[in-house]
Amino acid sequence: MKEKGVLPGSKLFFHTASNFAKQALYYPFSGGRYIISNSYETKRDYFDQFLFIHIIKGKMEIHYKNDEFIGDENSFIFLNCHEPHLYKALENTEYHWIHFKGNATKNYYDRLFENNGCVFSLKNNWQIPNCLDRIISMLENERVDEHESSVMIHQILLELEKISNQDEHSLEGTVKQAIAFIEGHYGEKIDLHAIASHVNVSPFHFSRVFKKHTNFTPHQYLINYRINTAKSLLFSSNLSINEIALKCGFNNVAYFTTTFKNQTNFSPKKYRDYMFRKKS
Repeated sequence: MKEKGVLPGSKLFFHTASNFAKQALYYPFSGGRYIISNSYETKRDYFDQFLFIHIIKGKMEIHYKNDEFIGDENSFIFLNCHEPHLYKALENTEYHWIHFKGNATKNYYDRLFENNGCVFSLKNNWQIPNCLDRIISMLENERVDEHESSVMIHQILLELEKISNQDEHSLEGTVKQAIAFIEGHYGEKIDLHAIASHVNVSPFHFSRVFKKHTNFTPHQYLINYRINTAKSLLFSSNLSINEIALKCGFNNVAYFTTTFKNQTNFSPKKYRDYMFRKKS
């Protein structure tokens, strides 16, 4: 192997698909079993294929467009290589992979990525590794049954759909957990990375998932919660505006005043005066 970071014992196989396979089936181009060091990295702006990776052991970092993901032991990665992407080892890693195509692959990819991102946990799933290894064994033996390999690729996509549907419910729980964290720590110095770290999700993926479920970015949700809390305190307490600003997580009263006015069209003082007039 001449690729940087690909260690001895790694294997790479190729296949030339028939015209029928190209027109009607899912079909592999290449595949292999790689053992890599933390110096391994693949970066492309465009590659006219899709990619399955099963991480047997180790850890990898994946970048797709503007998102960043982490895959560790027994994770499965599904990448659309037509878009800018990068994947690299964070430690010594072993993984199995195939590059493939098929007319419906992009539709599957877009659907799965929208729900789950590009990294899937294979906990309690043996079908996906089994299908992938069967395809790689065909490539290794140079005896690819194109109909069978197409069925295996389709089976992998079906299993990823099942995982995605399960993970959708899990992600709802993750968002609820993040909201509880925000509402419990809004007065502290917290940011996207702190919230994402609390729920063990990469910041980019977490932000996208959070917005999908709430229609707000995590930062917007935090600011809204701080402002709503400030409104309540302005109305119901005798705290000074400076005390309220600090209590609600704003590091100075000027920033608090600007943010409050942007959200309400009132300065904090005018809001308090207005609400007390209404109260009386």
